[in-house]
Amino acid sequence: MRINVELRDLERSIRNFVIEGSFLQVVYSLLGVTIISAYLATAGASPMVISILVSIPFFTTAAQIISAKFVERRNRKRIAIFASLVSKMALLALTLNAFIDGMYEILIFAIFYFIFNVCEDVYTVTYSSWARDLIPAGKRGEVLSKRSAYGRILAIPALFIQIFVFEKFQREGFPLLFLTATVFGIIAVLFLRNVENVKCNRISEPRITEPLRNPSFLILVLIAVLLFFSQSSARTFFAVYLLTLGYPLYTILFLAFVAHISSIYALRFSGSFSDRFGNKPLFSLSCISFIISAVIFAISGRESLQILILAYILYGFYISAPTIAIANAVADLTYKKHSAPYYAIINWISDISSALGSIFAGFLLDSLYSHGDFAFRFLFLISAAISILPIIATSLYDEFSPPQIFTIFKAPRLVIEDILSVLKVSIRKKTL
Repeated sequence: MRINVELRDLERSIRNFVIEGSFLQVVYSLLGVTIISAYLATAGASPMVISILVSIPFFTTAAQIISAKFVERRNRKRIAIFASLVSKMALLALTLNAFIDGMYEILIFAIFYFIFNVCEDVYTVTYSSWARDLIPAGKRGEVLSKRSAYGRILAIPALFIQIFVFEKFQREGFPLLFLTATVFGIIAVLFLRNVENVKCNRISEPRITEPLRNPSFLILVLIAVLLFFSQSSARTFFAVYLLTLGYPLYTILFLAFVAHISSIYALRFSGSFSDRFGNKPLFSLSCISFIISAVIFAISGRESLQILILAYILYGFYISAPTIAIANAVADLTYKKHSAPYYAIINWISDISSALGSIFAGFLLDSLYSHGDFAFRFLFLISAAISILPIIATSLYDEFSPPQIFTIFKAPRLVIEDILSVLKVSIRKKTL
């Protein structure tokens, strides 16, 4: 199949694609579950309300199913730019709402947070199809991981400053955080305009139900459902649990910062690991790191900051690895201009699973409210137990890769070797 992009334009487009994603990743880093749930808790929302509002990004992925029907028939660049721009205007409205701090703050937040996420979902399925055709197969894992990793590096100063802002202003720091995210999001749109719109001839017209007839894809969906349900049910309330233990906001932001730093390296490792060993062991590593993290939260208390740092280091890995694994797995299963329905369906089902996990957690905590800290600990242990199931499900997935046990046990050594190689290169550059 012929792609109508010259090599010079392709290289420039990939570079702009990575830069755009880097700025956009700052937005996502500043609007993570930890920060949103902490914001809602300080605004007076109940656990059930928090679980529903945190689930909005998961429910709105239904927009990906709808948009997948038309994005590959039209100019993907125009659709992506329009959707991304509207989402940033909704984010600006969230900033103003946080500044005003009125009696309907939570309701207004829900409305514009919904608009923001619908537009981001239309953008996501459009750019996923666009990127799948733009980036050569052998470089896809590397480019996608760079796109996210560079953004998380870019977000380090913003997150670091926010720690001091929250230490000084406490809840009044949220408007500044939302404003920072808005500025970075608008910059991302400007770079998106410089990515070439890839045109290629379609083999046939893909149907939205086509992925549901692919056995390998259905097993991939099963893995994603179990993984995201278990992880979302616990991590939605990590920050809320720490607030109930008496940790101040700036300490929670510091722990989120630790997870952010960890996720930068996790993206580098996940991209190269996926390209080298496949996606099955990457899914399993994500589940194992989550189980350890959830157990740490379950046994932690008011004087457990050191061990919580370890939990958030693992947090950075298991929120990054599945994204790379799914993106690569879907790309391996699809043809050019046939990927949008696959990305839309698995993103939607994954997010619905996350939403159900979050709501399940909110319902459980409301039911056990009188038990105090025990309710949170029980939730974290239940989530860890459920996370064993996707590890079992990976054995059903048909992928040519080394034996999982061998690869998983080899992973810690690979991490150490990779970190040492990075340090050696840095030292060599300094000596030169």
